[in-house]
Order: sequence, then C-alpha cells, then structure tokens
Amino acid sequence: MVHMKTVLIASDDAHTAAWVRDALAALDVSLMPCSLGELKSKLVGVSVDLLVLDGGRSPAAVVQLVEQAAAEGNDLHLMLLVEPEALEDLRVPVHIPSDFQVRGSSSAELIARIRKLLWPGEEVASQEVIRIDDLTLNLATYQAHVGNEPVEFTYLEYALFMFLVTHPNRVYSREVLLRRVWGSDYYGGSRTVDVHVRRIRAKLGGEIARRLETVRNVGYLWKS
Repeated sequence: MVHMKTVLIASDDAHTAAWVRDALAALDVSLMPCSLGELKSKLVGVSVDLLVLDGGRSPAAVVQLVEQAAAEGNDLHLMLLVEPEALEDLRVPVHIPSDFQVRGSSSAELIARIRKLLWPGEEVASQEVIRIDDLTLNLATYQAHVGNEPVEFTYLEYALFMFLVTHPNRVYSREVLLRRVWGSDYYGGSRTVDVHVRRIRAKLGGEIARRLETVRNVGYLWKS
C-alpha cells in the first residue's frame, strides 16, 4: 500500500469539508478536520503532510498564514480550494509544494492532484504494487495487468476496483461505493455501480473476476 499520510482539512463550509473527506476516503490517509479559526493553532501543534485549505473568494490571508507556518519549520504541502472569483488575483506559494483547484470541480481531479502532492516520485514504489495470482495492480500509476497483458480500465473502473481490493473481505453497499469512489457530488443512480462491476469482471476474466463477489440485496466485496 501507499505510505500513510496525515491530511488536515481546513474549512468553515460543511459541504466542502464533507466533499474532500469523501473524495479522499479511498486513499491511505488519516483525515483531520478543523475550522479556519483553528488553523493557526493546528499548524503549530500538529504535524501534517498535506493541508487542504478552503480559501473561498479571498484566499490571500489564509495562504499567508500557511507561509508563516512553513517559514517556522512546518514541513507541509498545500492544496488550495478557491472560488472562481479568486482566480484573477490568486497567488500560490512558491516555497511550499502547492496546487489549487476551483471548488465545484470533480472528485477525480481532486484525488489526482492530491496524490501528486502526497506521493511525488513514488509511482513505481514496490509498496504500491499489489499482486494477486496473475493480477498485478499498481496503485500509483493506475495500471493493471493479468499475466503480461494490460487491462484497459477507465479511471472510475480502476478507482472502484482499487477501493474494493484495498478493503478486502468487507461488503460495501452501492450507496457507500458511490460516496467513496464517485464522491458526494455525484447525483446519478446507484445502478451505475453494477455496470462498472460487470465491466471490471469482463476485463479481468477467469478466476480473478470471481473474487469480486455480489452479496445479494447488499452490495459487493473483494474476497482475498
């Protein structure tokens, strides 16, 4: 698996905080929420690997607070969430590994940006390669092989498969899988999970596909 990281989510908006939390649930991270008013004390008293900061329409003041913490020795990375109105005057710190995203963008984009911040250069780390029988799954590069043949998953097929494989022997309902994989901003029907499971099984084939089990009237599990 990936190395466990600590992520501090600083926001005064409950919906934004929940969206970030649900988006990151499939990653190997420990999540800590706080309000913007608590941010200064949290940066002093707690060691975190990544700060997901809700900058809203005027992020300058909170960004400056993060820069001060970094200057005082707090080694962290910054993921800044902003409203579209903030883009014209947006300044992202140059001395801190940083990225930004406009609120309302997809959960998949947020996950991709955060993975790059949390695990830079670890795309081929052995800890991120899972081998099950003939299946090889690389959690960093989003690649899968059965034997020597690549499996051409779409992003969401891979994300769903990765989540189930990394949480084995536990049944997840369709609704939970939608929240954990698609994110809280997805408003489609839960049957899309069934469609993606069928596609995953078809692409895996053979005995490996049988490990992805259907639990009648409940959901799905990956049997290790």
